Amino acid sequence: MTKKILLVEDEPLAQARIASIIQKERPDWTIQEAVQSVSELKQVLAGLLQFDLILCDIHLADGLSFTAFQNREITVPIIFITAYDEYALQSFEHNCIDYVLKPIQEDRLLKAFDKAGKFVISGEPNPFPPSFFEKFIEHYAPKAYKKRFLTKLGNKLVFVNVEEVAYFFADGGVTFLVETGTSQKFVVDYSLNELESELLDPQKFYRINRSMIINLDNLLEMKPYHNGRLVLSLKARSEDAIVVARERVNEFKSWINQ
Repeated sequence: MTKKILLVEDEPLAQARIASIIQKERPDWTIQEAVQSVSELKQVLAGLLQFDLILCDIHLADGLSFTAFQNREITVPIIFITAYDEYALQSFEHNCIDYVLKPIQEDRLLKAFDKAGKFVISGEPNPFPPSFFEKFIEHYAPKAYKKRFLTKLGNKLVFVNVEEVAYFFADGGVTFLVETGTSQKFVVDYSLNELESELLDPQKFYRINRSMIINLDNLLEMKPYHNGRLVLSLKARSEDAIVVARERVNEFKSWINQ
């Protein structure tokens, strides 16, 4: 079924990725209009164009996109896109809303498309409650990520700023932080799972395999490696090759392109 889409996204690479997925997986869908700011979104919503689906980044250069939807009756499904934690979105679940986290994963976006498709097939308008966007604006806030880590070095406690971290790795049940430049190792009291899901900004840190999370700002070079993997060079030494797992290579490249 043909769908007319309104795309609200101010990052060119994210725009291109979404358009590429739509072209490949939903070739009968059309991005009828693409805007990059809250002010442009308000103009489009005030116009005569009709859409079947809205793909909307939450944080735009001139503010929260939610503000453009205030005092308007929205009866089409919206897929929100965000680089931040999904807790706020989950707090306001609605049967014509979904969300996709950045970096955008194709399978997750396609699931959101399927949900939107079911809503359209039902054929019954189901507007957002009048208070929906007001509550969203009131409660939504970007997640506060770790700014520094209290680490152990021998019998001393040392602070390391997150910007000075080249990568984290796990070995023998212990998690280590490796400092950029010096390649000094420090023990931290968090698992990689905790670091990945709760403490690190996903726009800057990426888990390249089961035992390592890297800081994008410390990436120098990447090259093809055995069995379809990638080997990375960072601004810190490593005793072993820093390798992106084969099953994560495509997602990693997409993450780099955000």
